[in-house]
Amino acid sequence: MANKDEGLMAVLQLHLKWHKARLKFIDLLIITLIRERHVSFSRAASVLTKRSNLVNLRRIQRFFAQYTINFDAIARLLVALSPVKPPYRLSLDRTHWRFAGVEFNILCLTIVADKVSLPVFWLMLDKAGNSDTEERKELLLHYVRLFGAQSIDYLIADREFVGDAWFGFLAKLHIRYCIRLRANFWINYSHKPPVRLFWLFNDLPFNSARHIQKPVLLANQYVYLSGMRIINDKNQLEFLIVATYYFDACALKVYAQRWSIECFFKAIKSAGFHIEDTHLKDQQRLNKLLAIVAIAFVWVYRVGEYNNSITPIAIKTHQRRACSIFRYGLDQLNKALLHDDQLVRKYIQLLSCT
Repeated sequence: MANKDEGLMAVLQLHLKWHKARLKFIDLLIITLIRERHVSFSRAASVLTKRSNLVNLRRIQRFFAQYTINFDAIARLLVALSPVKPPYRLSLDRTHWRFAGVEFNILCLTIVADKVSLPVFWLMLDKAGNSDTEERKELLLHYVRLFGAQSIDYLIADREFVGDAWFGFLAKLHIRYCIRLRANFWINYSHKPPVRLFWLFNDLPFNSARHIQKPVLLANQYVYLSGMRIINDKNQLEFLIVATYYFDACALKVYAQRWSIECFFKAIKSAGFHIEDTHLKDQQRLNKLLAIVAIAFVWVYRVGEYNNSITPIAIKTHQRRACSIFRYGLDQLNKALLHDDQLVRKYIQLLSCT
């Protein structure tokens, strides 16, 4: 593996002004993670270097236990490696799982790409359940401090991310948002008595959209509404209603991109790196692991994007790709790591050409 990671280390060194030995170890971890498709330390130890498994394992454990990572630098690296250019559509959501009686709950902010999201920031929540307004503000302010509010085209989020204080915070920063609402919210509309939100869309045919051009008062904040009636995957009637900061007749199409963050979560879990199988219980160590996973994810995505531009992924009869860009990239990068050093160097150049 020694010759395969030199170019990757150069890319990391360009963005992370860290000690060379530390960067060398990080790129070994990234390549090992991609090869093994798993976050298991014991599996990584078996292929990390030519040293014994025990020596490799202890080296990995020391890294996660002792080394301090600058997560601002990681965020800048991830944005620099992304093929998406600003202004960005950001997606905000949580992923959570339980392992060995421990609850893992992570709030993530990502950049929307082609049917997937690319990670930028995340926050480890020390509780189960929904995030609160202060936690969301902390994450978004961290992004704004590094990249500026002007770099945000839209913030897209699901029904968890609502509330007077939250909407007011976004309005104060002039951040355009597209956030789904619960259909049973009360609203004030057109100087009439308060009504349930779904009432404005109850007469629509299925899958027909309505965009209300006058702002309505929701939780002491004026918002614009777009909505439709749909049949969900459980074959039940459901209202898809989103709130936006400005009127936008494309709001429902914008909101549809929220699904990209679910694809990211799936990729780092069961469809890719199996982060939910980690034995780490300490939040700081898990935070470091997610940083390694995030860098690997972006590289794999770039490889998939490149290969799809040369040999497009087959489209099945249901008009969906036979596999995701991420899975395509993971397969192609693994083949190259095993059999083609020259192609690995080509794939590393994808990162240095951003």
